[in-house]
Amino acid sequence: MKTFLYVFLFFALPLMAEGQDFKQTLRGAIYDQSTHEPLMGAAVVVQNTTPAIGAITDENGHFTLQNLPLGRVTLEISYIGYESRIIPEVMITSGKEVVLSIALKEAATELEGVEIVASRRKEKVLNTMATVSARAFSVEETQRYAGGLSDPARLASAFAGVTTGNLQDNSIIVRGNAPQGVQWRLEGVEIPSPQHFSGGNVIGGGLVTLFSNQVIANSDFLTGAFPAEYGNAMAAVFDVKMRTGNTSRYEHTAQVGVLGVDFASEGPISRSKGSSYLFNYRYSTLGLLSDLKINKTGQRIKYQDLSFKLNFPTEKAGTFALWGIGGIDNTHKEALGNPADWKTDIDRVDNNWDTYVGTVGLRHQVNAGEGSWVVSDIALSGSDNRISTDYLWDDASRFSPDSRLKKQNGTLTLATSVTHKFSRLATLKVGVTSKQLFYKYNLSAAQDYVPSTYARIANSAGNTHLTEGYAQLKYQLSPALLANVGLRTHYFGLNKELSVESRAGLAWKLSDKHSLSFGYGKHSQPEDLNVYMIEVGGVAVNKDLKLGKAHHFVLGYDWLLSDKLRLKAEGYYQYLWDIAGEEGTSYSLINLRRALFLNKKLVSNTKGRNYGVDVTLERFLGDNYYYLITGSVFSSEYKAGDNVWRNTRYNKGFVLNALWGKEFYFANNRKVLDVNAKVTVTGGERYSPILESQSVAQKRVIFDESRAYSEQMGTLTYADITVNYRINHRKSSSVLSLQMKNVLGAPIYIDHNYNYQTGQIELSKATLVIPNISYKIEF
Repeated sequence: MKTFLYVFLFFALPLMAEGQDFKQTLRGAIYDQSTHEPLMGAAVVVQNTTPAIGAITDENGHFTLQNLPLGRVTLEISYIGYESRIIPEVMITSGKEVVLSIALKEAATELEGVEIVASRRKEKVLNTMATVSARAFSVEETQRYAGGLSDPARLASAFAGVTTGNLQDNSIIVRGNAPQGVQWRLEGVEIPSPQHFSGGNVIGGGLVTLFSNQVIANSDFLTGAFPAEYGNAMAAVFDVKMRTGNTSRYEHTAQVGVLGVDFASEGPISRSKGSSYLFNYRYSTLGLLSDLKINKTGQRIKYQDLSFKLNFPTEKAGTFALWGIGGIDNTHKEALGNPADWKTDIDRVDNNWDTYVGTVGLRHQVNAGEGSWVVSDIALSGSDNRISTDYLWDDASRFSPDSRLKKQNGTLTLATSVTHKFSRLATLKVGVTSKQLFYKYNLSAAQDYVPSTYARIANSAGNTHLTEGYAQLKYQLSPALLANVGLRTHYFGLNKELSVESRAGLAWKLSDKHSLSFGYGKHSQPEDLNVYMIEVGGVAVNKDLKLGKAHHFVLGYDWLLSDKLRLKAEGYYQYLWDIAGEEGTSYSLINLRRALFLNKKLVSNTKGRNYGVDVTLERFLGDNYYYLITGSVFSSEYKAGDNVWRNTRYNKGFVLNALWGKEFYFANNRKVLDVNAKVTVTGGERYSPILESQSVAQKRVIFDESRAYSEQMGTLTYADITVNYRINHRKSSSVLSLQMKNVLGAPIYIDHNYNYQTGQIELSKATLVIPNISYKIEF
């Protein structure tokens, strides 16, 4: 407690001196959305200010707006021959300057000397090749939306078509697909799932995202029928962008809270050359939650991460950016030494897990002649998982080894893309990516905690490669009709399979308020590399597994009810095939939850189908409040080796989210209180019936796989809140935050276990309330 008080006072003392100068600067850059060429002479105006505040961009597309009042402002950007754009509700605080990067779209019809009327479309995605199932999200939303916990993955659970895997982690289920089908990209490069303790509870999820929201910029989230540049994913894509550090002044952020400490800094490296740095470091120990009786698992959890970006623009050679993320995790759980205290097998297990993960990349961007934009990347990713688990004997006299895992993966990525705008109507983007994949996988484990079954499952090391190429064309068929078509190739060296995939999208603007959209895509994805390394009799038996594949069809309708209110509906159908499963049984990786200890011989025998409707009603932030209501009704089914159509594990059936938030301003906007709430109602996961008598006799859960996933957990209803109180000081600002997930303490379903004390098979439940109280200063 003394340490916490000292840290609090250290941060708070600089804030004692107050002044009266509560103004701030907003700066940014305006560029062509296709070629990224700077737009000189664009007009930037702050709406509803007296006297008027505005600026004109210079030869580099840069602008600066000074002496802006605190609170929210709306910007209008216009440029001859381009569609004007409105950026609504930009938050101005005293602690940090606002830096924006704004893309303008060239008008479809050429009207000399005419500016096209501005449109206010907050949901507009960054990737203009995406016509359906795509949504932009901002760093402010990760901080503001209740339940987001400043984590992009948890934020996405509020969007239509998305449900959570479990409140314990940030895995998401998109349109009935397993979380493993979600891909993460950072700065345009595919990266390993960037989660702390990735895959520990559900593959594709983790405790929290590896990078802080302090370093991310506005980004895209896509849930189906992706453009051709996206591959190696069948459920969804997080296309995350990193911010560029402030090129004019040094700014810092420090935060301390229940979940740990967080420090970020940014500023110029060379003001004259426009270079800058940005970095963030976090350290967390969740042992405090155990002390407060909030985390009742007995686990001691620690993690830390570092994110950075160094940006170096040049006069003629383009812009170079060096970026990276990295994390270190450790969790340890001790077995209960007294057998009388055991309830389930978990109580007699001693576990230790260490994880190291990171990615570093170098990006080069340059205008290559009129209308062309070239982006090249080189990146190196690596991960190292080491897990040891020991099982305490019945008399607690000694341990037997239950599992030993050492899993190391690395990826060297080389990529380049060229975007060329032939005219205001046609833009072509082509690209190629080559990945060299390195792996080392050693696994020995016992079956169902039986010491005599302890044996080697895999011992393999080597490398393989994956090569991808794509071409996608955006063509404005008419002022109201936009078409995107693309083709993608995917070659996986391990099984020597080539996949050719077509993509198409159509956006039809019926009027200023109504539009229709359509999207199609064939997609493919290999399994996690450790699946291919599983051995039977010392021989790797899964190396010939095919790429999993899927057809996506999406039809959407968008109705702008007013300037701030939008209704959107999408219907979709997905057909999946060549998914790995076990021969002659209902087992399939389409239902996969954990992959670290997988030990089955598999074949590519599973088909699947997902279909449903997603609806979104969103009131954009304005007049100091917003709301978001999303609902989805869906079905997810599969047919594995037993040739029977069944529910998948993730066929929850429905999900409904309702979010609301309001801001309250005091003392001439110097103090801001924002209150946010979220309520979620969702169907439960599916599970297989339990063979009770056999399970009790063997003191372990035995499922009836002939009726796989015919049962369903109960409906889950929970509420989240986020409350932020900001005080703007003369040269800094401070924020006191309360974020709580499952604030009402609704019980969640964990799993079925044999209970030693009752001698019965029981469904484990937990009342998991996740609180985060934090104090942050920006200066």
